[in-house]
Amino acid sequence: MRQAMTVIIGFAVFVILLLGFIGARKMKKRAVELLEYGRSLSTDGIFAGETLELTETAKNTTWFPLFNVKIEFYVPAGLTVDSVECREYTKLTSVFNIPPYATVTKKHSIRADKRGHFTLSNPSFTHRKDEYRFDIPLDFYGYPDLFGANTEMPADILHSGNAVSSRKYIEDPFFLSAIREYRVGDPMRHINFKASVRYFSNGSRRLMCNSYDSSRCYDTMIFLDLNRYPSIPLHSGYQLETGLKYACYLFCEAVENGGRVGFAVNSATSTQSFSFIKCGAGEAHIKQLLRQFALLDNYSIREYSLAALMRNCISEFKSGTDIFLITPFIDESTAEMIAAVKRVGINLTVITITGGAEL
Repeated sequence: MRQAMTVIIGFAVFVILLLGFIGARKMKKRAVELLEYGRSLSTDGIFAGETLELTETAKNTTWFPLFNVKIEFYVPAGLTVDSVECREYTKLTSVFNIPPYATVTKKHSIRADKRGHFTLSNPSFTHRKDEYRFDIPLDFYGYPDLFGANTEMPADILHSGNAVSSRKYIEDPFFLSAIREYRVGDPMRHINFKASVRYFSNGSRRLMCNSYDSSRCYDTMIFLDLNRYPSIPLHSGYQLETGLKYACYLFCEAVENGGRVGFAVNSATSTQSFSFIKCGAGEAHIKQLLRQFALLDNYSIREYSLAALMRNCISEFKSGTDIFLITPFIDESTAEMIAAVKRVGINLTVITITGGAEL
């Protein structure tokens, strides 16, 4: 009798454990199906060498705890994610342990090692044999590397009308346009101590600076020549990257000092043999131009002369415009166009791309 009772109790315990196991599997599956996941980037564009932050959030909407949830996604080459250099298309995995009715956040540091347009694939995870995908594509732009460009620039790139000056744009102290984080080189008189006391970023207090509107506004037009010249055997990749580095530096200098900027390059679009962005200002215009820098590649370059490029854009020029020509060589037709532009009172500076000879 005692032996039979032991068997019955053992069987009952087995059934209870089995039902509990089956119930737990169903509850976990339900919790997995109701898992809420999101991710975002701290910005949509950075310069090569800079970093942005990727934030992932996973929310458990049930009372059943979730452990070891591995959410995977792929990142393209040219990025370094959490100190992992991605030399090719690379899979990254985030592991989440989420208590009931809790939200877990993970942050990742992403550095752009080169310029370009980077897209992070849609994330997914697998539970048993079922795959769950989230339709959350993310992309951002890597702008050209600015470091060292200013040291190679000519000393007279800043003008005031027809005269060379140390600072092209004069800030108007009566027109405060924004308050931003302190940058190296900002004058001490621009530091806003009241805003600095109130501002925290990543748990620490940061210095804040006043940014003023310019009291004078000039147009700056940048031409980048990617045409190949037999007498100047430059490697095409070097010509593109070096030219973009100079163009981006000039663009940032002009914008920083309150100017309107335009850009033209003999790189094809869907309808033309060249690209031309008129002089303009404002956030939308700045993003358009920086993204143009990020998207340029050798495949869209056309044998379209610098002189022809200038001729197509010359109607947009006006007296007081500063023009910068970034090119490895000035041929006869370009020299004639330069002389014609200067005769109408337009400032023009030639920046020569050197080095990077083809092997």
